[in-house]
Amino acid sequence: MDLATHQRKLLGLFRSNYEVRQDDDAYIQRIARSKDLEEARGNIFLWRVWVLERTAPLTFNLLKRRHLLQETVCAFIKGHNISPFRETQAPAFLGALSGHHDSLTASVARFELALLKVKQGDPGFYVVRWEVEPHTILNSLARNLPLEDKIPEGAYEVHISRELPSQFQIVRVHGEGGPSLRDIEMDTEERMRKYPECRQDWPS
Repeated sequence: MDLATHQRKLLGLFRSNYEVRQDDDAYIQRIARSKDLEEARGNIFLWRVWVLERTAPLTFNLLKRRHLLQETVCAFIKGHNISPFRETQAPAFLGALSGHHDSLTASVARFELALLKVKQGDPGFYVVRWEVEPHTILNSLARNLPLEDKIPEGAYEVHISRELPSQFQIVRVHGEGGPSLRDIEMDTEERMRKYPECRQDWPS
């Protein structure tokens, strides 16, 4: 076996996307059955969770509230080969979820990804469309509160740009209700004061 193939198989074992075959060499088969591999997979998962909780808190909280966190993070690890450095993980994770089949998950991920880009100096103007009222959703996720059982439906847009006073603005196409934008901003500021080491990670 050449070195490149050997390395690809080892990486596949770590990411749980390679199935060992009968004709694989003894070393690969031994690694696949080892406790060390199981422990390494667990450590990779815990590192991803630790980073995403701090760098993509809105999407993280949504998946957690819906009991989809473990399933989604495992699928992300399995399907994406990214650097272990924390700076690369949130953009890749949010980008992957931006095309999620669930419209709410996709909207939250797109919003958080656009906000992350704008905070890092991106001059673009982003528009994220929502099929439900986003005020309540963002307020609950920012405060790490349970989501309401029934979320009012409606057509909304969230505009994200560094030219906006708060870097984002919620625009109602139609629909009513929800806490004010200022409520969401104040809660975010409070969280940044509580976790100053993560000031660049929280949405603002």
